[in-house]
Amino acid sequence: MLRIILLIILAILIVTSILVIIRGIMYRLRHRTIPVEEGVPVDPLKLGENLAASIRCKTVPLDASGTPEPQAFRQLHSFLEKTYPLVHANIKKEVIGGYSLLYIWEGTNPKLDPVQLMAHQDVVSADPTEWTHPPFEGKIVDGIVWGRGTLDIKNQLIGIMEAAEELLKQGYRPERTIHFAFGHDEETGGINGAAVLGKLLKDRKIHLAAIADEGGGIVSGIIPFIKKPVSLIGIGEKGYLTIKFLVRTEAGHSSAPPRETSISILVRGLARVFQNPFPAQIRTATTLYRNIGPACPFWLRLAWSNIWLFAPLLQKMMDKEDETRAYIRTTGVLTIFHAGTEDNTIPEEAEAYVNFRLLPKQTIASTLAHIKKHIGDERIEFAPVEGKANEVVGPSPTKGPVYDGIDLAIRKIYGNYPAAPFVMMGGTDCGHYVDVCENIYRFTPLVMDPSYAGLEHGVDERIPISEMVKTVKFYAKLMQIWGTEKMAG
Repeated sequence: MLRIILLIILAILIVTSILVIIRGIMYRLRHRTIPVEEGVPVDPLKLGENLAASIRCKTVPLDASGTPEPQAFRQLHSFLEKTYPLVHANIKKEVIGGYSLLYIWEGTNPKLDPVQLMAHQDVVSADPTEWTHPPFEGKIVDGIVWGRGTLDIKNQLIGIMEAAEELLKQGYRPERTIHFAFGHDEETGGINGAAVLGKLLKDRKIHLAAIADEGGGIVSGIIPFIKKPVSLIGIGEKGYLTIKFLVRTEAGHSSAPPRETSISILVRGLARVFQNPFPAQIRTATTLYRNIGPACPFWLRLAWSNIWLFAPLLQKMMDKEDETRAYIRTTGVLTIFHAGTEDNTIPEEAEAYVNFRLLPKQTIASTLAHIKKHIGDERIEFAPVEGKANEVVGPSPTKGPVYDGIDLAIRKIYGNYPAAPFVMMGGTDCGHYVDVCENIYRFTPLVMDPSYAGLEHGVDERIPISEMVKTVKFYAKLMQIWGTEKMAG
């Protein structure tokens, strides 16, 4: 009897092992090979100069609320008008809120919902003393344009305008209306730019068939354990929630301190919250890894194709690194703490700000409930900061003509890399358009390797002109594909 039981167990193990291996082999998805195209003609020297000129328009917010510097935006708008005469002669332009731009390229079939390509005009500040080349002079050195905004994201703004100008030169007119939406305050939340543009479309009862904004790119060596290039397409964004915590007690002298102070009460409460992290959602990453199967080593395909068996191992593996841990967990981090002004005085108040990034299926309400459950002290007040609370955006579909269309445009210009849909850690302007569009995708047309890490918002931001050439070609191809009724080429 024992022998029969052992044989049954052995048989089950053998069958299970075979099934696990078969699933791992089948996980290597095969895509139809798309011929790479040359794309529209681009003059690299002229393109480099145009991007450099846009960098010289110092569109940095004047304050944390995103107040624009009027002269800088007037300079940029004037440059766009002079540099892209066909765009401004053939495409309707609206200036919204004084600084944001909405271009409407009317299609031949007004019955079709429009599509929208996006970029933002504003950039973050930069300390020129730290840079190899000044951040707002638009220097071109050895085929590379240096300056703030070359990666985030005047490269995309100029890429869109260059593509449209060339297509107009060729006599192209889309079947489907195409919008270009360029907000002016994305770096500070887009409240007066993209949010106003989104509301404008909603008020006009305009429904968008698709949106393309900044996001992923062609990445190599950035995704853990994946060495081959893959194209990352953002299909959603983690929620954004900043919470203010506040404790009020009586002030006093440090010579006779009470057992608890406003600071100690707050610190202990926050410690309890951080000691009880939000649970991991390993399945959040399955869409990403399932679609980059061809680029995965076999052991990784084996694990992700049999998540029912390897979930604990995968979770442990992803929890090791900050970037991958953030992909499977709702995260929170203490970013601001205020208390006290004198070293011998016990402060009456202590306040702290914690920034949370919410995974799909996590809501602001459930986050607040989690905090209430674990903070363990009713003396600690907490509430979301006004204007700093956004629910999760998306995810958008990964099947259908819209997604297939952007994937096709990428393949035709960059090559047949596996397309990997993913949820972005940060936020973008396109989150303000969820009321008028369900198909929102985030892709930065750029080949990126680890050398790009930290350049956006960092020192010595720069981009090779050769990469900008492909940016233009990509946007032209996307307009040609999404500008049709079928949207998938």
